[in-house]
Amino acid sequence: MNPIKLVLAASGLAVASAFAPTAFVNGAARPGPPPRTTPPLRMVQGQGDSYSRVFVAGASRGVGRLVVDRLLSAGSEVAALVRSDEAVGELSALDGVTAIRGDAMDYKAVEGAMDGCDAAITTLG
Repeated sequence: MNPIKLVLAASGLAVASAFAPTAFVNGAARPGPPPRTTPPLRMVQGQGDSYSRVFVAGASRGVGRLVVDRLLSAGSEVAALVRSDEAVGELSALDGVTAIRGDAMDYKAVEGAMDGCDAAITTLG
């Protein structure tokens, strides 16, 4: 046994490895959050099976783009608020997406992009 581990074990201090999963130290489970019992995204009761048009801020990259793809696969139309002309061109090429160039901090731009939408999702930091 490594002398450092031996000294730590003899003194009653925990021996942990940088490669050990964070939920377990010395083989004992640490309490964590309870397991999720509901799906991460749920429809509001009475809204039907899907929203017909959804506003998405931050739709051009990362999580926002995944949200757009998921909404399209569920049959929803998407109004995407993006900052660059490149993102407008990329998203406008997708069937069911209306890409609007604007700034999320501009109240009027957001209000105009949300017009006619049943729901709103933001993935902005």
